[in-house]
Amino acid sequence: MFEGDVEVQARAPKIEEMLRQVCDEDEFPWFVSDQATILDVCTLTPEEIVGRLASVYGSKVQLVELRLPIWKLLDRLTML
Repeated sequence: MFEGDVEVQARAPKIEEMLRQVCDEDEFPWFVSDQATILDVCTLTPEEIVGRLASVYGSKVQLVELRLPIWKLLDRLTML
């Protein structure tokens, strides 16, 4: 059973942009539910993900924040 994606769809262009910066092309997800974390869709190590997000958004992400749903992580990154 699929989870909903209402929150993800509300931020679709920004989430796609974020994921294109973090995920390699061959692992880019076709569907992201509202419950999915970046760790669910990306095979990089958490440290590599933190590094890529920091280079794009200019802010250090705590490893624990990678366990937030992707849309919440995006909101946190773009509120800075």
